[in-house]
Amino acid sequence: MTVEASFRLTGLGVLAVPRDEQSVLRQFALHTKLLVTLTFPDRQIETMPASVEEMSRQVEAETGPTYRDMYVLLLESELLEEVPVGTTISWAGEVDDPFALLY
Repeated sequence: MTVEASFRLTGLGVLAVPRDEQSVLRQFALHTKLLVTLTFPDRQIETMPASVEEMSRQVEAETGPTYRDMYVLLLESELLEEVPVGTTISWAGEVDDPFALLY
């Protein structure tokens, strides 16, 4: 996915909003933990855990403002302040679940 916007949530991490409305994130259940790789516009690469979340966003429609629910990624990093627009985030096919072997 390509990042359109990001928001720092104090104590939680950074919320990354995808550019495309039909986000690939919809293939996952809400709160799914993923291990993701961020490729920043300057080509720097970082890997970190993230979770799939949902948020409502106000959009303009012909009949006036309305709200649209969308899937976003909550990046779990204390060091990351923001994710620049245009950053790509990919999923390596691994779920970040330290207790997976206990199931």
